[in-house]
Amino acid sequence: MQTDNGLIFSIPTIDVPATSQNLKKLRENNNITVAQIQKLLGMENPQSIYIWENPEKKYLPRIDNLITLAKLYKVTLDEIIIIKEEETTDFFLHEKEPNYGFSKETLDFINCHSNLNTKQALKNYYGITI
Repeated sequence: MQTDNGLIFSIPTIDVPATSQNLKKLRENNNITVAQIQKLLGMENPQSIYIWENPEKKYLPRIDNLITLAKLYKVTLDEIIIIKEEETTDFFLHEKEPNYGFSKETLDFINCHSNLNTKQALKNYYGITI
């Protein structure tokens, strides 16, 4: 829909609290401990993992860690990330921004293993262009 101020439409975004709960559920359903994930990701302490799994904290893993978790749990990013639709106003199209900090392999994985809503939500949360 076009208005004087721009476009109004629904944009998929990541439901961070629900995704946090889903991360914990997937880990527990796969009988994987926080310590095992800590070791896999090369973290010095497990605090970040507990924060990712706490819906009140509203933090998610970096995209590379989400991809590693998807591979570990043998699921797609769509099965990890919970999407919600939010209405947006005053949206104006602009040129694509470069994907600083994201490898071609990471972007290729997202393109191959995510549906359109998940891609849009990742773009909104992480500021990447897919």
